[in-house]
Amino acid sequence: MIRLSRRLIGPAALLAALVQTAAVGKMVIDRNSLLRNGAEVRLETGFIDPRDLFRGHYVTLRLDISQFSQDSVETLGDPQLGQPVWVELAEGTNGFWQPTRLYAAQPEAAQGPVLKGTLLGSWGDQYTLRFPIDRYFAPEPQALELEQLRRDDKLGVVLALAPDGTAAIKGLTVDGRVVYTEPLY
Repeated sequence: MIRLSRRLIGPAALLAALVQTAAVGKMVIDRNSLLRNGAEVRLETGFIDPRDLFRGHYVTLRLDISQFSQDSVETLGDPQLGQPVWVELAEGTNGFWQPTRLYAAQPEAAQGPVLKGTLLGSWGDQYTLRFPIDRYFAPEPQALELEQLRRDDKLGVVLALAPDGTAAIKGLTVDGRVVYTEPLY
């Protein structure tokens, strides 16, 4: 067991507190930077309203681009089940973004924004993917309202995308109109 002298306990505790504060600060700054500077895309989505014991009500996002025909995209590389993939997006005629290419490795020079996900399957002629932005936390009344909007097929999600495919939820849309914007801090 290492014994610290009483003189070193204070500075060691201060150093530990500074390291922890810096780590949390970096996470906040990285998210703020992504929301402020990330490429903005709008995706069609469906919702389910479950609860998390510690964090409250949340809505599970089921992005329409989570499953698409292999023929509808250009596949670059050999995507493997359970491995990361990058989906290049282009704006569709309805204002929602659609997949155009599927990359097995992070693209160096994509023509549009990319969203990083995991390949869950490629059954028949369909790709099935999971994206890390699968939950949106909201107070119970708002979550119930969002569920009703989902039933009416009016709800969409606005994402901020970093060049490496990292995503953050930037806002929500109803009938194409932004109704909620995530605060930067």
